[in-house]
Amino acid sequence: MKRLSDVLPGALASPELLKAARAQMVMRRWEEAVGPFLAAKCVPDRYDHGTLWVAAAGSAWAQELRMRRLQVTDVLNTMARENLFTDLRVGVRRPRQS
Repeated sequence: MKRLSDVLPGALASPELLKAARAQMVMRRWEEAVGPFLAAKCVPDRYDHGTLWVAAAGSAWAQELRMRRLQVTDVLNTMARENLFTDLRVGVRRPRQS
């Protein structure tokens, strides 16, 4: 069995883990990316290998965000200064409050 101190530095240097950390920083600026009106009804839920998962308060809000998918990912990537966000998926459910 390997010691945690031997494994941890390699795990923290994982490119995907670093991308996820940078994506989280951009996701905190969600309202800036989509505007306050849409941000009140749709919130980012998680980031997984380039895909941003968003929770929408209803089907109309989910559809609105789906129609803006390319625009939103472009804005997020501009904010990140790299192409972290390749897809945006929207689910209808009560958004988690931070």
